Amino acid sequence: MSKRRRRVNGAPLLLALLLPWAVFVLCFAMAGFIFHYAMPLTATLVELLVVAVCLQRVLWAWRLWKRGAAEGFYPAYIAVATLLAAVVGWGMGDFTFYSFMEPSYSAMQLVPYTEVDPSSTQLQDGQVVPTSGGRFGDAGKVYFQHDTILDVSRSFSFKLADVYCVAPIKNQLCREPCGQDFWAVGKNCCAEDGSNFTCGDAGSRRAKSGLRLMENTDVPFYRLAVLQAASKFKMISQHPVFFHWLEDPVAELHSWQRQGFRRFALAMLGAFLVSAATLFFVLRSMDLAIS
Repeated sequence: MSKRRRRVNGAPLLLALLLPWAVFVLCFAMAGFIFHYAMPLTATLVELLVVAVCLQRVLWAWRLWKRGAAEGFYPAYIAVATLLAAVVGWGMGDFTFYSFMEPSYSAMQLVPYTEVDPSSTQLQDGQVVPTSGGRFGDAGKVYFQHDTILDVSRSFSFKLADVYCVAPIKNQLCREPCGQDFWAVGKNCCAEDGSNFTCGDAGSRRAKSGLRLMENTDVPFYRLAVLQAASKFKMISQHPVFFHWLEDPVAELHSWQRQGFRRFALAMLGAFLVSAATLFFVLRSMDLAIS
């Protein structure tokens, strides 16, 4: 049986196993973490360069294979596997970045506010005016005053495939005029009519803080929910700002980052196993043996 097999050198075999995996890890890490956030253009150019080099090696290996060179299999396999690893690693890194890492990085760059009264503000001349959300456009983490509550009795929702839920954040001791610009939000965590609001830590009495909503694509739908809530409950919200209602915003940010790093670790392990299994089955199908 061994005479019918072609014997190969272990060095290209090891390269065929490890190089695609290493390129996958490199592209995932570059697209998924702080380098992408700090230097997005540079990260994209580096990724494009890696893909271009891999594509050039595929074309070179294809010409070598067509000439019938004895050593043509491993260059062709390594070139194709490395190109696929670069593209898949880039895609998975981008998905992880935009799902978990970018929101956490962006929120950490914004300004934290403490002892915020979401309903009213006293000016220097002693006049009390409604708190405007426009003054908190740069807010990331907001820690509200002790008397702040989530008014789930006036929660509402807007449905477009997903259910976008909103509930006003207010100071329960406020007497008119009271602002209505702070809103707790969440997706698919309330009934279609806005009742049964369970987004974030809505059920916790210790929750007195908010983490700024960083998913900008969802903001228009939450605005529509606020417009409907304002119409139904006779409220005025000129500059609504949206937050995840939480006990500890810092712990929430860390949990987002842990999810991103966990995906990276699982992807590294999965990529190595896929690389090993693919190489094994290709070698077996071509009836090759390791010398």
